[in-house]
Amino acid sequence: MGGVSGRIGELIARLARAHERRARESFAIGLERVVEEVDRPWRRGGAAVPIDRPAVAEAAPLLLQLAVRLRAPEAIPVEAMRRVRSLVSDGPGPLYALSAHRSEYPPGTLTVEAREILRICDERVPVAEPREFARS
Repeated sequence: MGGVSGRIGELIARLARAHERRARESFAIGLERVVEEVDRPWRRGGAAVPIDRPAVAEAAPLLLQLAVRLRAPEAIPVEAMRRVRSLVSDGPGPLYALSAHRSEYPPGTLTVEAREILRICDERVPVAEPREFARS
């Protein structure tokens, strides 16, 4: 019986790792897409929640750094993954706006959140200060 349960445990662990890799790649793609969206013309309609363009433009270097970190082979702490998931998929979060021109969050909120997620991932690695990126 120990052999079967051991193989089942290995299978579960392998499936969990595969799921995490897919989730990390999906989140990285999502972050890159919102950064690309900043300079595209704004479109009305559709089901998508509009991004907070000024916030994304300000936080773009950190969001791209986070996408790179998500693709890195090093483990990502559970808290960081939880916060990334919330950031990317939470419509009323700091990545998104109520409309194309109105945010619920004070300026800098998205930058602070991205920097904090990177800090959780790599406390020993200093996170670069954002530089001007795209239009704001």
